[in-house]
Amino acid sequence: MPFFDPLESTFYGHCVERLLTSKDLAPLLADGIVELGPGTARPVVEALRRSGSRVPITGYELDADSARIASRATARAKLGNYTVIQGDFFAATDKPGARQHGDPADRRKAGVVNLPVGGAAVRRARCAIGNPPYLPAIARPVGASQLWGGHDGAHVARRVLAQEMDVVLLMIASISDPVGLVRHARAAGYRIADWSVRPIPFGRYSHQPWVSRRIGELARSGRAFFGPEGYLLAGVTWVRGGAPTGATGATGATGATGEPDAPDDAATVLRRILTAAGSATSLDETAGVGRTAGARRRVRIASGLHEVPHRPASRLSGSG
Repeated sequence: MPFFDPLESTFYGHCVERLLTSKDLAPLLADGIVELGPGTARPVVEALRRSGSRVPITGYELDADSARIASRATARAKLGNYTVIQGDFFAATDKPGARQHGDPADRRKAGVVNLPVGGAAVRRARCAIGNPPYLPAIARPVGASQLWGGHDGAHVARRVLAQEMDVVLLMIASISDPVGLVRHARAAGYRIADWSVRPIPFGRYSHQPWVSRRIGELARSGRAFFGPEGYLLAGVTWVRGGAPTGATGATGATGATGEPDAPDDAATVLRRILTAAGSATSLDETAGVGRTAGARRRVRIASGLHEVPHRPASRLSGSG
């Protein structure tokens, strides 16, 4: 069965809807979108319904049961522009001759197929989306392997950014080296076009010893940020430096001069928000706060700079 969390699912769908309704990015979406791990497919189904978008989306799901569930969901929704395929996102999107990432043995264990899936239609797609696994752990967590994001939780997200898409929408967590990931994207030629942030309470998988121990290690080295009520999850849309968007500094897609080395002010604000998620160094400090208690709080989603142009950065906490 696919992992499903109603908080993350709803938030991911909100971020996808923002992307689908962006007038500036519409030209880059016209050739199609590829999705990493649709899971239940509910978030994108709802985003397509609300937005009315006709952009073709192809989701790649490795897990056979999840792929069947997602395919049934798209069929019930009668969405002709959303297709779910059982296959490997990276095999479908890797450019010819691109370096394979990760340990080959791990890829075989995960059932990764090395042959491309989807053909020329996928090659033409210029946008990738997904809520990649982000739980950090030294070893693949038992019972939660589909949620494992590597040693720092950001491994899968970096692989998506390496596919050289013009537009990438990913969910990133404050417990999974968010500063390093934002810097990595910048070094790869991406600038932030849009973002939204919301709080997420810790769940049972985060409290598994091999995960909580690693989160604590990352926190003590300044690579994970969380507090008594949980962590922050951000939906971030990046645009590659050379991709035209028709926008200027208002969206963060280009600087005021349009130069690729112009300061990325949106990235600066986003880093400030994510690192303000909390200064705890161990999940033991959050043991008294559970998912149910956190879910009762009234939460607010903070969004990109162009949504709140007159507010100082210090007020964009996104923590409710």
